Amino acid sequence: EIFMRVMALQTLVARVSDGLPLSASIQDDEQSGRNLTEFQTQAKQIFRKLTLQSPSKCSIESPPLVFHYIIENGVCYLALCEPSYPPRLAFSYLEAIQVEFSQQYTHDIHKAQRPYHFIEFGAEINRIKKSHQEASSRRGPQPSHLRGLHDELQGVQRIMFENVDAVLRRGELVSELSTKANYLASSSSAYRKEAHFLNLKASLATKIAIALVIFLLLIFLRYLVF
Repeated sequence: EIFMRVMALQTLVARVSDGLPLSASIQDDEQSGRNLTEFQTQAKQIFRKLTLQSPSKCSIESPPLVFHYIIENGVCYLALCEPSYPPRLAFSYLEAIQVEFSQQYTHDIHKAQRPYHFIEFGAEINRIKKSHQEASSRRGPQPSHLRGLHDELQGVQRIMFENVDAVLRRGELVSELSTKANYLASSSSAYRKEAHFLNLKASLATKIAIALVIFLLLIFLRYLVF
């Protein structure tokens, strides 16, 4: 049995708060033998849907490939892999990238203003990728029963698995709810202003009516006296 160990076809790093891509290492279509443009677009869409409340470790199926990501200290590290590549190795690879990126840029992440502000880190990503690829090759293929055991362990680690369409759709629903919430908040504010205006108007009308009654009463008393 041939055990495929294809490393990440794409690796991207992004800031979770606004989805801004910070760095990347992307194989061209000739190297990968695939058209990866669609997956690169999906990766950026995923970044825009993530929040600080998103799962910290997740695999997202996008047939025929799969995205794996981890979130640490407000930064998302994402890799696009062949489905035959073991998730445990993919997450180990991402964790190594996270350690290096944090060591170099922790105090500068919030300062990034433009996409791929730390594009030079792509060389470090390639180095880590090569190192993990060589280590994986030295270990060689695993017996099928051990691979099954590793698959079971992924469940113990509570890695969340999702479909890319569900992730992107959930982001749209969140956006719709946010729009409705903003509309309701705006309507509520307008209602409060209108109610305040009507209360002032009613209060003014009452004061005018009282003043008019007093005025007429004074005229009547004056007429009786004189």
